[in-house]
Amino acid sequence: MEDNNLHLSLKRKNRFESTKSGYDVVIVGGGVNGLGTAWDAALRGFKVLLVEKGDIGSGTSSWSSRMIHGGLKYLEKYDVPLVRESLKEREWLVKSAPHLVRELRFIIPFYKNNQNSAMILRLGMIAYDILSFDKSLKSFEFFSRKKILEKEPGLNPKDLKGGCAYSDAQVDYSERLCYEIALAAKEAGAEILTHVKAIDLNVSNGKVNSIKIKDELSGEEVDVPTKIVINDAGPWIDDVWPKEHISLPRMNGGTKGTHLVLHSFPGAPSDAFYYESDDARPMMVIPWKDRYLIGSTDIPFVGDLDTASATQDEYDYILYETNKVLPEAKLTKKDVIYAYTGVRPLPYSEGSKVSDITRRHKIVDHKDKYDGLYTLVGGKLTTFRQVGEDFGDILSKRLGKNVKCKTRKMKLPGGNITSMEELRNQIKNTGINETLIRRLADQYGTIGVKLSKFIMEKPERQEIIDEAFGLTVGEVEWAVTFEEAYRLSDVIARRIMTGLEDDLGLGSIEPVSKICAKILDWNEERRLQEIELYKNYIKRLEVK
Repeated sequence: MEDNNLHLSLKRKNRFESTKSGYDVVIVGGGVNGLGTAWDAALRGFKVLLVEKGDIGSGTSSWSSRMIHGGLKYLEKYDVPLVRESLKEREWLVKSAPHLVRELRFIIPFYKNNQNSAMILRLGMIAYDILSFDKSLKSFEFFSRKKILEKEPGLNPKDLKGGCAYSDAQVDYSERLCYEIALAAKEAGAEILTHVKAIDLNVSNGKVNSIKIKDELSGEEVDVPTKIVINDAGPWIDDVWPKEHISLPRMNGGTKGTHLVLHSFPGAPSDAFYYESDDARPMMVIPWKDRYLIGSTDIPFVGDLDTASATQDEYDYILYETNKVLPEAKLTKKDVIYAYTGVRPLPYSEGSKVSDITRRHKIVDHKDKYDGLYTLVGGKLTTFRQVGEDFGDILSKRLGKNVKCKTRKMKLPGGNITSMEELRNQIKNTGINETLIRRLADQYGTIGVKLSKFIMEKPERQEIIDEAFGLTVGEVEWAVTFEEAYRLSDVIARRIMTGLEDDLGLGSIEPVSKICAKILDWNEERRLQEIELYKNYIKRLEVK
């Protein structure tokens, strides 16, 4: 194991120092859109570097509603092209990552006092269905008042007129989705460095020529020659460059979205609910990993993006709206297991109502002042592949490489699946504990077969260190050895996924940290420090 320790540390150091050789394009930001951009660009033959100040998918990409959706609410703004784009990408993801992305059935109740009438909602359903003409998901259906109450008896019957059902999709672990996009980009030739921060942009005669980056683990800094720099940092886009050196107008006008996580409760629906709040915001109750997500808010946010957390008024708002539509629930703050908050990377639009801010992504070319610098404003979990294609087209034109987008016809690394049943049988045939088969298939896809074989190679890797989750020693070793997890939070929150369980991963933090320490050559002081850093990291999730 010691040889491997040396190998891992030296490998990371060598990769960082090798960036001095230069790239065609450097991407700043390892969220879903930055990763999608790296994947597309690398497949077109460009030399690509992506740097992320934290871990893969550690920002907004981890804190969404976990929906892969067509944007039904965008029809209210008559943004038909965005809805069609989102529906196409939804269908691609359902087929390209079937282990992670699955159909989710939604119920919409029609109430007398809704801002949108039942007739408008019916027309919206028809339009949504027409725009998803190439879908593999179920079509919509309408319910009478009697039928919807039979289907979902927990619904508030007062002023209920009827309802409908439609399908979108859900990704249980958007963190694992981000990792698989990163893996696809790496397999295409991209270099991806986490815990590496962009700290300055070097410009000569109005043209970008290099970017200065800093290894947040070692403190080392290097200048990286590059032709193009893409700021893909989500809601952090205005914070990437030192303002005294790079002067740009404000571009991010992100809004805060909070979700509460609960166990099942009286009146809890069997399908997801999508309904209208008193102030006409869209609200949801979503089944998720044997629990429920309820929310979310949509509030203009100014503050520390790295520590955004739920506030009392958000708890009150979400619980009130949920209890209103499901009166048997009688939910209080004591029912909340934990809460998470993300900031949507929306364009800055002074004075605009939150609901009026476009959800379209926009690529800003800063050629007038900093030729070679581009910024992505906006972008959604569902449409990351299209964002990558749009950037790839720009790069192909600018750098004179006439190569078309390839991602549309590809699957993600864990998604090359004939059927989930066959995949589970392949994992079962490795001899692994039967209680782990379904989770490994769902969490890792075809990668789960390799992981299962790795676990079965040594008896010590088969030891269960989290009984409730079924976590094995081998999964932790795999995350550190093969999935470039360098911090304890990387492992728990975004690789093995115990960080989203009820205890936020604390129940197995001792054995997990000891495995990490052994592989990454941490001394006891460093191990305890990583534990404290993780506990500090999850404070934003704890119910206050």
